[in-house]
Amino acid sequence: MDGGKRNQSLKLAILVFHPLLALLISTTPIHALNIGVHSVNSGITSSKQQQCSRTCESQHCNSPPFLKYGKYCGILYSGCPGEKPCDALDACCMTHDNCIQSNNNDYLNVECNENLLNCIAEVRDSGKGTFKGNKCMVEEVVDVITLVIEVALLAGRVLHKP
Repeated sequence: MDGGKRNQSLKLAILVFHPLLALLISTTPIHALNIGVHSVNSGITSSKQQQCSRTCESQHCNSPPFLKYGKYCGILYSGCPGEKPCDALDACCMTHDNCIQSNNNDYLNVECNENLLNCIAEVRDSGKGTFKGNKCMVEEVVDVITLVIEVALLAGRVLHKP
């Protein structure tokens, strides 16, 4: 995909995703919005828990709500405890998941989200490879994660989260 079409796709994703995220934030208990923690109570039923990942995935690469990359990157998607990340980008997501979990599962935590943005920028700039079998363009995944986390940062700052 050339740069112009990629930018158009990203703009379309932003236009579609921002209202969806706003709706999600306004209608879902905050503890149900964690990005990739190990166990999530969705507010619908207390018996439902997220399954953790033991497999390196690459699905829905440019669709923020459905993205699954590696074992740790994606909304409500995370690796099982002790699972090694699939690549450097996945390691950033694992560190973010651990940070969110250690901060009362608050996905709006500004420090965790800023650290994730810094980590994925380093991965993008380093040109490090990806895991075997990956079907996603790392640049696309970085753009999607950046979009989601920038929205979370904005919400965290508006709500005065640490």
